Amino acid sequence: MTQVEHVDVLIVGSGPSGISTALHLVQEDPGWAERLVVVDKAVHPREKLCGGGVTHLGVNVLTGLGLTFEPSHFRVREARLVYEDLSYSFFADPAIRITRRDEFDHWLVQVAGRRGITVRQGEGVTDISVHDDYVEVVTEATTFHARVVVAADGSRSFVRRRLHWDDTSRVARLLEVLTPENPRQQAEFRDGVAVFDFTPMQKDLQGYYWDFPSYVDGQPHMNRGVFDSRARPERERADLKAVLDNSLAERDRELEAYKLKGHPIRWFDREGRFAIPRVLLVGDAAGADPLMGEGIAFALGYGEVAAQATADAFARRDFSFVTYKERLLAAPLFQHLSLRTRLARKAYLLNNRWLARLGWRVMRFLLRFSRWRDPSYRPGRAPEQLETAS
Repeated sequence: MTQVEHVDVLIVGSGPSGISTALHLVQEDPGWAERLVVVDKAVHPREKLCGGGVTHLGVNVLTGLGLTFEPSHFRVREARLVYEDLSYSFFADPAIRITRRDEFDHWLVQVAGRRGITVRQGEGVTDISVHDDYVEVVTEATTFHARVVVAADGSRSFVRRRLHWDDTSRVARLLEVLTPENPRQQAEFRDGVAVFDFTPMQKDLQGYYWDFPSYVDGQPHMNRGVFDSRARPERERADLKAVLDNSLAERDRELEAYKLKGHPIRWFDREGRFAIPRVLLVGDAAGADPLMGEGIAFALGYGEVAAQATADAFARRDFSFVTYKERLLAAPLFQHLSLRTRLARKAYLLNNRWLARLGWRVMRFLLRFSRWRDPSYRPGRAPEQLETAS
């Protein structure tokens, strides 16, 4: 018989939300490092499909953990939103950091290791069942009896599926390719620009095409893709491959020349179910941004709230987690995410060219009165006087 391993907290998934949960627990009390285990079927560094955009919202969470942003990244100074011949831009230094998820996630796992957290890689979960006093989690190597399980295993969460999680959350769709580039010839590299092109909304896309300058193994590439929010599921599905093919052709690229990759993003839904007794959802397993598809910042933010809820559960010996959803919705970051969810439902409600063009003109005017009009604006909060990982 497999020997049972007892642990207070088992975190399934070693991406940003899972590692953030562990880091926030250990930040509150270093003793948590001996009371939790992180398991993941993958081994870092591992490929992860993602545009890799990290805004100041995510950097703020890292700052609160005493971390500076160390993974290699491209500093975007202008985020340009385009519709046909119209555009408006958010400026900052930086507006977005474009990183590779394999490097970013590996860095976080290394930080966790330096802070005494056990991360068991290459150990996938094969079964999970909830009991009155513990959750039994069977992996490829052992059987855990955990007092609390944090499901941080992504949009296709095994934990969600195995526990027959019932809610009405939706799933957005993404396709992306990486194209090698000459940074001296490519304007996005020279000027530090990330492009969000909403023109394909005319082809039933409920989202945008993107161009993100990035580096892969130190070599310049453009991360190009399409995001389809499916905010209005009753509408006909856009042909994502055709939309991406057409957008690339407009930029003198052929889709067939590159490896095509796709993945889903689960919506955040404030009416959704984020916990059951002894089990919490975090990150993409719980829901990300349906408006722009931003995931990393909110994944990191989930970890902060989940750690607070977990510590409180052990302090009160109440593992019902009936207040976890309330905690999420009260957190400023998730109030912002709730706003984005509402905006997504409205922004993609109509595919009216006249209204879209009017909206772009209005936004260009309104940005004149915000700090995002200033290229030297440095968003986010100043680093706190905490120990910085090195």
